[in-house]
Amino acid sequence: MALLAPYKYKYVKLIKSGGINVLEAGVGNDSPIMFFKYNKGYIYDGLDKTKDCNLSLRSIGLINKFYILDPENDDLNSLANSYYDYLVIAHVIEHIENGEKVIERLAEKIKIGGVFYIEYPAEKSAKFPSMKGTLNFYDDPTHKRFYKIDVLKDILIKSGFEILKSGIKRDFFRIIGIPYMVVKSIFVHGYVRGSAFWDLLGFAEYIVARRIT
Repeated sequence: MALLAPYKYKYVKLIKSGGINVLEAGVGNDSPIMFFKYNKGYIYDGLDKTKDCNLSLRSIGLINKFYILDPENDDLNSLANSYYDYLVIAHVIEHIENGEKVIERLAEKIKIGGVFYIEYPAEKSAKFPSMKGTLNFYDDPTHKRFYKIDVLKDILIKSGFEILKSGIKRDFFRIIGIPYMVVKSIFVHGYVRGSAFWDLLGFAEYIVARRIT
């Protein structure tokens, strides 16, 4: 169902004519397959600290260039500056301590006119019920810290971006599609994943920004 495409890929449509270069920082759980399920005609590069991140051989085959880097500790000099038309980092910075610096460095990789999509758990998710598949922030023991949306937006503005959209992520189509996702989760995983309710409860915050200088 195209309407249930991950929110992080919906803004690919903002790429201007001729732009084809995409970078995803954090490609686990077969993100390349999901990207190309809903988007065609792009060159997709991936960045992750390991290839052992729940990637099938099919996913690996879809990645043009795969950068094995730890964004928390490694520099990103091997990635070209002002190159990407669309850069997405979703549910990564909560796993690291220096997410602000990572966002600042990734911003340099986006060309003028390019779009940056960022998504991470909202601080209020710490008050949600615990659920397998993560509904409460602390359900995932690898989560390290929260981020302030205004701080991240300020970093982007200082890096030459304009903020197009931001706030609590609520995808209307994923909300009305909850029954479908619940059934799919039971069929695929054997239980209902907490992530099925993220958009209904407002689990995540997001920022969409375009580089203008």
